[in-house]
Amino acid sequence: MPDPIVYTAPSPSDTVSALAQWLSAQAQEAISDHGVFLLALSGGSTPRQLYSYLAQPRLQKEWDWSRTEIFFSDEREVPPTHPDSNFKMASESLLTHLDPPPQAVHRWQTEYAPALALADYRHQLTMGNTITLPPSLDVVLLGLGPEGHTASLFPGQPVLSSDDIVSHVYVPTHQSWRYTFTLPLLNNSRRVAFLVTGSGKSEIISQIFNSHLHVPASLIQPNHGQVHWFLDSASAAQLNSDILQP
Repeated sequence: MPDPIVYTAPSPSDTVSALAQWLSAQAQEAISDHGVFLLALSGGSTPRQLYSYLAQPRLQKEWDWSRTEIFFSDEREVPPTHPDSNFKMASESLLTHLDPPPQAVHRWQTEYAPALALADYRHQLTMGNTITLPPSLDVVLLGLGPEGHTASLFPGQPVLSSDDIVSHVYVPTHQSWRYTFTLPLLNNSRRVAFLVTGSGKSEIISQIFNSHLHVPASLIQPNHGQVHWFLDSASAAQLNSDILQP
């Protein structure tokens, strides 16, 4: 299994710019190879900066959004109009600004009962073809929590051993229910990209890379792809220099 690739940039805005350039290359490659770019978005304040950056008219021309399908790696169990909704955040910062719009936007149907919402998203991810589970998305964007969680996979939770591709989980530390991709789906992705900025993440980044700490984020190891970490100098401050991309 290939080692992760770690990119660093001086500031969060530089990191966002580097990831946007990388995403453009991945999109062009996927569209050329199989006609569509399958992209899963994440929630959070740092991804919002990325989405606002990608929404700029000059950057929208970097790849063909009309041949891009959007998924969400996790979602809070709230209505799509709720301030905490990842779908709402991505819509306001990116999706409603795209012209032409994406080929498809697959949101979690959080207004459904959990079993139905999970069944619906399995269907959307597999296009109804459950024989080929799990599917292989081109790129999954992820963030990193201070305790090493990613998507809505938190340390010590039973979902970490799930064989399903999606799950409905309760997060005690946040006192909330969420929907999330699971490890089998994440690890069948062609590429995974973590976007992490700020000094508050430097300790967990150091523990993952320098001490090989086993947390959900470190369990993201694509079977046939690669993990790319996009960091700013603050989040990468405690990393050994030999880990970083020249």
